[in-house]
Amino acid sequence: MTAREDEHRRIASAVWTPFSSVVVPRWRPHGMSLTHLPSVIPEEEAVSLPLPSDPGARGPEQSVTLVAGDDFQRETDEAALARRYAARPRTRVMESIETRSDGWPSLISLRLAGMVRRRVVCSLYESHRQDTTMGRHQDHWDGVILQMRGTKRWQLWEDPSGQPREVLTQTGDVLLIPQGVEHDVSTPDYSAHLAFAITDQPLAGS
Repeated sequence: MTAREDEHRRIASAVWTPFSSVVVPRWRPHGMSLTHLPSVIPEEEAVSLPLPSDPGARGPEQSVTLVAGDDFQRETDEAALARRYAARPRTRVMESIETRSDGWPSLISLRLAGMVRRRVVCSLYESHRQDTTMGRHQDHWDGVILQMRGTKRWQLWEDPSGQPREVLTQTGDVLLIPQGVEHDVSTPDYSAHLAFAITDQPLAGS
């Protein structure tokens, strides 16, 4: 095991304890409640943790997707990515980091999948205030959001015809979004969060 692998295992173990203690007891198949959990990870610890979006950290297999509404543009070349973003600032998404990146979020994804016996897909969302987002939408999985940097403002419609609940996730917070709950986001300044998607796909042998 390399020093880097050992460090990421150490980080995953440290993050897993508080993360799993609030997520696993609250998850039920098709029964998770919309829940905001502040300060699950101390802010000073969260901002110190490495992410695949850090300079020089993205591996060659990890693409970045620029997202605006239902328009998705995927890039692996940094120069092309910078040009496209400058022309149209949009949320940047690193998809499937549980398989395309080898850091601690991948290890957390595997541990969470083992506990809930469902396939878990992890993505990293990074955005600035001016960035276009996906807009109001719903997902076909249970979402576990871990805010890693900055803040994100969420509007969440438990009743699609009613008024949204507004939540501001700050560094270290966890937000549980049940499958089918419509939501929209905005960024006050800068935000980076990990989204662990608990899918309906059972693990082999479950």
